[in-house]
Amino acid sequence: MRTHMAMITLALSLVLVGRPAAGQESPRTRAQSLLPAEVFAQVDAMARAAEQDGVPGDILFNKALEGNAKHVPADRIVPAVRAYSGRLQEAHTAFGADAGGPLLIAGADALQRGVGTEILRSLGRSSERSPTACLVLADLVETGVEGQQALGLVREAMRMRAQDQQMLDMSAQVRRLMRQGESATNAVEQVRRGLQRGRGGGVTAPVAPGSEPTTQTRRRGGGGA
Repeated sequence: MRTHMAMITLALSLVLVGRPAAGQESPRTRAQSLLPAEVFAQVDAMARAAEQDGVPGDILFNKALEGNAKHVPADRIVPAVRAYSGRLQEAHTAFGADAGGPLLIAGADALQRGVGTEILRSLGRSSERSPTACLVLADLVETGVEGQQALGLVREAMRMRAQDQQMLDMSAQVRRLMRQGESATNAVEQVRRGLQRGRGGGVTAPVAPGSEPTTQTRRRGGGGA
């Protein structure tokens, strides 16, 4: 699933943007040794400009190193890093100066997957925002859920203090319901009801229409309730 792959990417990024351990090369140093000189010079300039705006430059070096590891031609690495830098800057503007590297990475991913800047900014106004919430929001939008509706579901989960895996399960259930023929709106509403029943302790399985437990019993012989 795309969200789980994005979470793996984010987990790796958490390590990559952290401070290098003693004796370990920084992303800038690795990039300087592995990238062609002209490519490194351009990425380095972009990283320094990003750092002045509050975006960790190592994120851009890691992006360039990722392209190099995938044998992306050198003349394509710089445009890719430049576009990525733009999304990181946009996420930084949406989330504010206190946003850390992992959240910016998640925000850049969300922008690439179709989440609008205003939606991202609305998520960023919450004090409980997290990279996982941002990634789940992106997954819902990419699945076909309208932006404001996806935002509403994610913010409700955040308000209920749902854990990361619970939020991922929420996204997976929306996709499953849509594969079964539900509209995006109905799928989100069913998952929302499950979230409310769980009160943040987990997303319970959606209840199929007509299968709710009855609260009244009919008397045998056709009598009234």
